[in-house]
Amino acid sequence: MIRSGANVEIPLSKAAMESTTTPSKLALIFPGQGSQHAGMGRRIAEASPMAGQVFAEAGDVLGIDVTTLVMEGSEKQLSKTTTTQPAILAVSWAHLTYLRERAEQFGRQIRPSHGSGHSFGQFSAAAAAGSLSFADALTLVRERGRIMTKWSKKRPGGMASVIGPSDQDVRDVCESVSPDGDVGVAAVNAPGQTVISGTLAALGRAVEAMKERGRVVTLPISVPGHFPKMAEAREELRASIDATEFHDPRFPIVSSLTGRALTTADEVRQELSDQMTGAINWMRAFLEMRKMGASAFFEVGPGHVLSNISRRLDRDAKMIDIFDDAQWAELAPSLPKIETAELHLG
Repeated sequence: MIRSGANVEIPLSKAAMESTTTPSKLALIFPGQGSQHAGMGRRIAEASPMAGQVFAEAGDVLGIDVTTLVMEGSEKQLSKTTTTQPAILAVSWAHLTYLRERAEQFGRQIRPSHGSGHSFGQFSAAAAAGSLSFADALTLVRERGRIMTKWSKKRPGGMASVIGPSDQDVRDVCESVSPDGDVGVAAVNAPGQTVISGTLAALGRAVEAMKERGRVVTLPISVPGHFPKMAEAREELRASIDATEFHDPRFPIVSSLTGRALTTADEVRQELSDQMTGAINWMRAFLEMRKMGASAFFEVGPGHVLSNISRRLDRDAKMIDIFDDAQWAELAPSLPKIETAELHLG
């Protein structure tokens, strides 16, 4: 028997208790901007007081009331980049705290084989891997949001999701409506699911042109992300990244730009800097994790956006819901046992 976060006893099945299967290679995936929603911190705080305490810790670092923001903040408040990014990171860290807590209830520990984040979710992944501290990750994503917002005040922009056309078709349309590169592909999430970003005028032209080819959804993001023309902003962020202490990650972080496994502090630094202007390719990152042997995935953060996208890429990949007791009971026997008083949680 184990106890769930709701203090309900859950029996392990006989098959699970007798399982001698090879331990699952568990990967952690962290969502980025666009996954936020009003009340996104409420369920995790109700499930675990320890996880809920993360919001108070984040508030101490940032000097704002993060608890109220993630519990009661409006969609409008959460659409501001300077607010969204640290809020999502705090919710992701709370989920990670609960993830470790649940594993401990089974006498197990979380020892990921890989991790990756979508867009700024790489800051969450880097912190989870111990490449930088939670406090430093919060500080950097707040700075990232500030720099992006400052840049976009001079050149207002936004982002939109395009469903249907191939990413190459989307690139062709962007080039046709803006040969000077004021709009372009920001992310390739899955076949027929592409995100574009750019300045408002060029983005508007691209959206209108895309409507003839597929479905277009404007995203609740107030600045253009992964936009090549933000090179100046990227260099400003790089100065803050270089001033922050980094360590080699305890598990490989798969680049959501190139699909390459990042294993050193310098590689992680470069990734977090380059992604401001580089296009995300989640399809490549996820499939690379699968090739590297990852078989089970936890989406560590608000919502299920990444899980839903990833299922489209590989239906055999197992997406574990952090709140699903039955999935936990099935997964637990394949996780490493706790063998010492000091848990290896990385």
